Amino acid sequence: MSESNLHRLSLASLFILVIATFTSVSISAGSHILIIIPGFYFLFKGVKDKSIELPKSFIALVLLWLFSVISVPFNLDTISHPIKNVIKTKYFLVAILSSYAFYYLKKDFLSEKNKKLLFNLAVLSVTLATISGLIGLWTGFNPLKFKPACHATRACGLYGMYMTYGYGISMVVSLLVGLSFDQKIWERKLKSFMNKKLFYGATFINFVGMVFSWARGGLLGFILSLPFYFFKNSKKLFIQITVACVIVAGLAFALSPKVQNVFLKRGGSNVERLSHFAGAFAAFKEKPFLGVGYKNYEPQSKIIKKRNEVELDHLGGHAHSNYLEHLASTGALGFLAFVAFVLFWLYESYQTSSVLFIFVLNFFISGFTQYTFGDGENLFLIFGIYSFFALGKKSKEEV
Repeated sequence: MSESNLHRLSLASLFILVIATFTSVSISAGSHILIIIPGFYFLFKGVKDKSIELPKSFIALVLLWLFSVISVPFNLDTISHPIKNVIKTKYFLVAILSSYAFYYLKKDFLSEKNKKLLFNLAVLSVTLATISGLIGLWTGFNPLKFKPACHATRACGLYGMYMTYGYGISMVVSLLVGLSFDQKIWERKLKSFMNKKLFYGATFINFVGMVFSWARGGLLGFILSLPFYFFKNSKKLFIQITVACVIVAGLAFALSPKVQNVFLKRGGSNVERLSHFAGAFAAFKEKPFLGVGYKNYEPQSKIIKKRNEVELDHLGGHAHSNYLEHLASTGALGFLAFVAFVLFWLYESYQTSSVLFIFVLNFFISGFTQYTFGDGENLFLIFGIYSFFALGKKSKEEV
């Protein structure tokens, strides 16, 4: 197969990714299938190509994948189907392969016409998903899913879980708002891609979807990361926007019973989360080096809680935190690799793009209260963004 045809497979994978990430997880899986062959081909080509600079976040991701895989055979006594657990590490492997495939795609094949089409489809698909979810919230019926809304009081987009949508849309809104701020990007490139008023309208719609998902961690991730768009280039604006965010958030809390209810009256939810946190830490103490096995904490959580006398031991589930989940399931080695991946990605994005930086910062913050790094829908988004920008010399023009 020629390199041109391999690039076409990579491009098809990318089109599926931007269309389906917020609309259909089953269709999104097609992006993984299409990227495998070009991914391996360009991986081998990239290894020979000494000019490719591997960022530290990429090396940390490779280590995270390796530690996740290795953690499984060290826990065969508690893992019923170890091959399935190993297969679940595919998101990490696909991200590694996609990074090489997308690097060469951008370098040798991706046209301005396809960039424009990808950008428009990405904005359109996520906005349609949000609109359908809001209609479902307000009428009880989600028109694009042809099903009742997934929750009576919280927006879900086209997902079946409001938490998945809430955390995912929060990261997307960080990107959209960041792009709205960056007039240089608009003047250089985006004004030829999309009408600015339409883009602002899409940004507002998705902001509304984020708010009505009422995902506390996602909302905090967005609010706390937003001012940092200005941190690198204008400390004065950073302080002003920070103060503005504090005032707006304070007014919303003071004047809205709904906001008060979200942050103060979900007492049961808070206690349950603390129980999940304690259970994950107990799992780490039992097996500190490689944990209880990748994706094995959730099925073992009740047993571990009971054994360690953790409160609410009848409640099973994942750790509800990216950090504690990796600590429990892959031990200190996997935890350190994950933290290194996130922190190095933060630093690399800070060096290259304020827009990308606040996306990664949102992921960093919101990950303290939700296991977004193990949710397939969220991983399509996170690794799609990471893989597209990971390799090669980057500039602000890319984001």
